[in-house]
Amino acid sequence: MSIIGFPVKVIFDTSVYIPFINKGIAYPTSELDIVKPIFYMSAVVIEKLYAGAFDRDTIKLLDRLYKTFDNLGRFVVPKASNWQKSGKVIAKLGQKYGFEESFLSRIQNDVLIALSARQIGAVVITNNLRDFLKIKEFVDFKLYG
Repeated sequence: MSIIGFPVKVIFDTSVYIPFINKGIAYPTSELDIVKPIFYMSAVVIEKLYAGAFDRDTIKLLDRLYKTFDNLGRFVVPKASNWQKSGKVIAKLGQKYGFEESFLSRIQNDVLIALSARQIGAVVITNNLRDFLKIKEFVDFKLYG
């Protein structure tokens, strides 16, 4: 799949940032075929990244990342209506795939990321395609993985 447009808004899922933070491995954006990508940060993603940060160097890196997106005005925060829709989508996912607590708690943040991306017309880029494809059954958003 290629994504072509002028410009393309992009939100990386947490699963894209973690390999970069842990090992310096970046997502191969050259494979995306994007013309002039405009990167945004989901408030949900930055929260998840901080929640998993246990050392000073990682926190400093995240502070710089946060400051960069904040200075650019490129944070996407879920609207109240996204929280409402998220609850409805999670209920549907639970009905279809089961109400296992770990599944529903894990996927809640991904639903909010998808809805936030839809809110601004952005593409979600993820290494966690399995969960996002389940979400896509109930939410119309752009996905690349």
